[in-house]
Amino acid sequence: MSKPIVEYQGTAIFEDRIYGDAIVEVAHVFAIGHPVLGSQAVRTSVVVEKHNNGDFETLNTFYRKEI
Repeated sequence: MSKPIVEYQGTAIFEDRIYGDAIVEVAHVFAIGHPVLGSQAVRTSVVVEKHNNGDFETLNTFYRKEI
């Protein structure tokens, strides 16, 4: 099953969060056309991979920086 691709505007802000005994990284972005949340500021699920071009992947979604 492939993940949905969501574009985002501006700069992604990454932060560490504590979940139980683990520290995980999440992001804050202004999502465009998120399949559940629509177009609004969102806090993502756990970030699993970041790319040099600003794109990143979470547990549930691939986020692509809007051009």
